[in-house]
Parts: sequence; C-alpha cells; structure tokens
Amino acid sequence: MNNSDRLFRLLTDFFNLPPETHPQEITQQTISSWDSLAMVQLIADLQGTFLVEFDLDELESLRSYDEIRRALTRKGVPSDRPTASP
Repeated sequence: MNNSDRLFRLLTDFFNLPPETHPQEITQQTISSWDSLAMVQLIADLQGTFLVEFDLDELESLRSYDEIRRALTRKGVPSDRPTASP
C-alpha cells in the first residue's frame, strides 16, 4: 500500500494494523477493537486530521475504509489513494 494515503495511514495507526493490510479489510466487522469507544475516538481523529465535521446521520455509515473514504469525498476531501497503473 502506498504510504501517501492519509486515511489508510490514520486507520492502520489507530487500530495498530500491519502495513500490508488492504483497505478493503478495514471494517468494523473485521476489527475487534472497533467498538463504540473506539468509534468516538476515531471520529475525533478523522475530524481533526481532515478538518471536516460529521453529522449524527453520517456517523452510522462510517464503518469501513471505503465508507469513510466516500464520506470524506462528499465533504470535498480529495482522495490521496493511489490509482492503479494502466
């Protein structure tokens, strides 16, 4: 995984995941430490890192790397996730 993906780095650091983790593997269902307290702390980290605010309605959908990436994109945060080479 390219180290330029700030969301990926934030999530792997936050949950202490190995660097070879794939973004699709980062979900609340697959990470046992992703409980309600971790969710509150994660939201605070996301809001502080990306300078966004999430509405209560949005919080329920932030359960995976992909869902968080989509929410950030909707808020105008550009994706710094590397794209596949042709």
